[in-house]
Amino acid sequence: MNENVLIVAGEPSGDNLAGPLVEKIRTKMPDIDFWGFGGQKMRTAGVETLCDVRELAIMGFAEVIRHLPAMLGRLKLLENEALRRKPRGAILVDYPGFNIRLAERIARHGIPVVYFVSPQIWAWKFERIKKIKRSVAKMLVILPFEEAIYREASVPVSFVGHPFVDSVAPDVEPLEFRMKLGIDGKFLLLLPGSRTQEVSRLLTPMVKAHEILAEKIPGLKSVVARSTNVPIEIYAPATARRDIIIADDIIPTAMFSADAAISCSGSATLQCTCASLPHVITYKTNCISGMVYRNVIRTKFVGLTNLVAGREIAPELLQNNATPENLANAVYPLLADEIANSRMRGDLSAVRASLGKGGVIERAASEVMRTIL
Repeated sequence: MNENVLIVAGEPSGDNLAGPLVEKIRTKMPDIDFWGFGGQKMRTAGVETLCDVRELAIMGFAEVIRHLPAMLGRLKLLENEALRRKPRGAILVDYPGFNIRLAERIARHGIPVVYFVSPQIWAWKFERIKKIKRSVAKMLVILPFEEAIYREASVPVSFVGHPFVDSVAPDVEPLEFRMKLGIDGKFLLLLPGSRTQEVSRLLTPMVKAHEILAEKIPGLKSVVARSTNVPIEIYAPATARRDIIIADDIIPTAMFSADAAISCSGSATLQCTCASLPHVITYKTNCISGMVYRNVIRTKFVGLTNLVAGREIAPELLQNNATPENLANAVYPLLADEIANSRMRGDLSAVRASLGKGGVIERAASEVMRTIL
């Protein structure tokens, strides 16, 4: 058996990072075998995936409780496989509810762990940093304010920059993209998320917000960015109107073409930031999860755009505030007022500059090799 490394990504966003990371490491160390949990990007890079991200992408307190027995079984599977295969180390990408537990288990067996993309301990569950200190050999953070948090706790850490600095770029010119979709007026981008649970809760209020805006802005067209991880029937609320287009694989190109966006809270907000696209942030989860989050969240903001900025740049409409009327009212000035639109674009450009320089995956790969290979 060749030298091997365990790598785990439990969500599409993690798979998008893990695949290129493995490819970069292979250019220096082609004989290392990689195995673990992941998606298509990891398989394309040659990773043996024992479980696919589509089986792992679970969100919300209630959803996690319901799937807990299955997740514990998968933890045990990876622990047993690690004992059998004896990897040089492990690369755990984001997915904290699972990966922090896995780090503890495999660290007890002497397997060094590199954790890529910090859990949001600055938002909630700060006590996790104690577990991280015990089990993680190196934390690779992608947000500028995270490095100081770990240094203060004496956790080995490197700020490698945010991957979107490299990846958020248009495939075609904005005018060409608009022409391809038949858009010649105002263009609103709808980003309801990459998980079925998110899209099922957010798409309907987004579509209804479009309907309100279309009465005020003649010729408005909205484009829904569809995630291929979500069944097409979940997008049914957007199919009834001719002025709403559903399109696959358009992020981030569409972000450089749109006038504004309504975005699910999460990584898409930082993609908007890197494209300097004015946006409104929204999120809805079930009542139980919502109550839990309200009681434990430690930050003033939820959206990454605002968290990195340290102030509200993009309006946040969450839970009961995420109504079609509120969404429409928040995004209307960004579509109708060129001064307001330009002002937010300038603010977003400043945030993007704080996210580091290009070459993020290469720096992360160097840190991995230095730590475990």
